[in-house]
Amino acid sequence: MSNIPLENADPSRPDPEAEEMAAKHNISVEDAKRHLREQKHDGAAADGAAETEKRESSQ
Repeated sequence: MSNIPLENADPSRPDPEAEEMAAKHNISVEDAKRHLREQKHDGAAADGAAETEKRESSQ
């Protein structure tokens, strides 16, 4: 068994990790999925990227 998360290949299936991140940062699920994908599912790095993007877009 591997600790590497599987990609959510079926977009119709819910993605709990992305949904939780989207709710936490008040961003879209698609943006959350993008951050998680870019950060290789490193939750802390994805959180930081979401916060940075949110801060930059509000300026």
